[in-house]
Amino acid sequence: MSLEQASYLSQVVAAIAVLASLIFVGLQIRQNTRSQRVVAVDSLAAAIAAINVPAIESPALGEALSKALQDWGSASREQRIIAHYFLFSYFKLGENAWYQRKSHVLDTTQWIGWETMLRAFYHSEGVKSGWWPRRRHAYSPEFQAYLAGTPLPPADIGSLNDIFDNVPPT
Repeated sequence: MSLEQASYLSQVVAAIAVLASLIFVGLQIRQNTRSQRVVAVDSLAAAIAAINVPAIESPALGEALSKALQDWGSASREQRIIAHYFLFSYFKLGENAWYQRKSHVLDTTQWIGWETMLRAFYHSEGVKSGWWPRRRHAYSPEFQAYLAGTPLPPADIGSLNDIFDNVPPT
């Protein structure tokens, strides 16, 4: 084998080694992306569970939300305070989920549940007329525009009152 042939052979071997290392790096990035998606979904699930713990410990949150979602003004001051903190946290989580959906971290099937409940809360009379106008600026303009363009939730979602009073779906 001549020196020139050995040089060509070493270049081919080097090219194969570079290609193999690029494939390995690509596989590692793909695996890391999957892991990050799992972490993001788990993080959202843990966060929503955490803001619901007070409702598990006391029915006051459920009663406050039920009243405030229906008619913000008819809720007592204490109920509006409780509802405010839940709604603020829930919409922040919803905004986070929305951005994760936009960046393809959440897939469509994961997003559907978030979107349905965001629409149910956003389109409730108490939120639309009482809470949202005063707190919408805490959320990105893009998220505000997204919510403003959403259709009403499905009719069979019902209200919290429907769930709490065990009203059958229509």
